[in-house]
Amino acid sequence: MFYQKSTQRHTYVEHLTVHSASSYGRPQVNNGNKILLPASALQQLIFIKQNGPMIFKIQSTQSQKFTYVGVLEFVAEEGSCIIPDWLFENMNFFDRCWVIVSLEQSLPLGKLIKIQPHETAFIDLPDPRAILENQLRNYICLTQGETITITFNKIKYMIDIVSVTPKTDKLAVCINEADVEIDFLQPLDYTEAPPQKLVKNNSTLGMEQDQQQQQSAVFTGKGVRLDGKTGVAQPRKQSEDVKIVAEPYNPRKNKLINGIRQTEDVQLFTGTCTKVGAQKKQL
Repeated sequence: MFYQKSTQRHTYVEHLTVHSASSYGRPQVNNGNKILLPASALQQLIFIKQNGPMIFKIQSTQSQKFTYVGVLEFVAEEGSCIIPDWLFENMNFFDRCWVIVSLEQSLPLGKLIKIQPHETAFIDLPDPRAILENQLRNYICLTQGETITITFNKIKYMIDIVSVTPKTDKLAVCINEADVEIDFLQPLDYTEAPPQKLVKNNSTLGMEQDQQQQQSAVFTGKGVRLDGKTGVAQPRKQSEDVKIVAEPYNPRKNKLINGIRQTEDVQLFTGTCTKVGAQKKQL
């Protein structure tokens, strides 16, 4: 009797051609960073002991660029993989170019991620932090230096992953079931508004200036004399302005004397009178 010794693979590395999700007719792949792998990949992965979610490294054969992704389904054609459109563009891939897909088993859990939106419109959304946290549920991991795409109300927002913590040579962290703190940096298109000058209306200084302007606005036109000649009006000097001086109150000014209202200019009768049957008496 012959016994066949089973061999167990400890890793997964394959050269595959890459396609964008749109060209493959799978737009749902664009929500997040999970890719489609062929069924043969699953047959190899089931023999590999894996703790936590499956995370793969995609390495370009044309450059040194790389990123880390998860897997959504094993339904791609043999020898190929399907990745999101935004990742396809970030990696500068072209249709059917070759990439190296390998299993990553030691990606640390993320603690702090610094992001930078491209547009101020994203931080103007109602509660952008909650929107981002909800969208990141479609991501298994994040790689420092890449640009992800968040879709909200059918509008796409691009966000740069500026840095990740803890820092390792892999420059990536796993965010699946991790308590991650997110730090927002100023958007790329953010510009500080110029300081506004405060103008105080109806201020004491402004009212005094208005009064001075009104007082200086005297008549400067031409008048017609009674003899038919045209006269030139001279500007009136400030000293010639009529000044109304308030007089002190005089209770005797309008006093009624003998039933007649008197004024200060009225002189009382100081003559003499003759009484019938009596001597003259001076009043």
